[in-house]
Amino acid sequence: KNSQDAVREFRPYFDNAPVYGHGPSLEDFTEQTPLTVGSPQQVIEKTLSFREYAGDYQRQLFLMDHAGLPLKTVLEQLDMLGEEVVPVLREEFAKNRPADVPDAPTHQSLTAAARTKEAVA
Repeated sequence: KNSQDAVREFRPYFDNAPVYGHGPSLEDFTEQTPLTVGSPQQVIEKTLSFREYAGDYQRQLFLMDHAGLPLKTVLEQLDMLGEEVVPVLREEFAKNRPADVPDAPTHQSLTAAARTKEAVA
């Protein structure tokens, strides 16, 4: 829920991960890459900043079970992502989306389109 706990909990996994271990510090890595370790608000802010260099985009991948995190931690993160982060990101991305960029497909829109296609066939 807060950045201090997130960093404290993730640091041992980062420091010992074969991909990162003994390389740049967690702080340097999060500053120089999309890796985000922090509060839900920090995840929201950093994710929204990706538009500055990537432009408007419709898909975002979140790697949750990273560097050997325990399942309990991953599930807690998924809950926070779904309850606190994604709704805000959807709202913010929709606010600033140019008129010529279509809505991103959702499960609901895809299943509705499939039903329509079946009804026509």
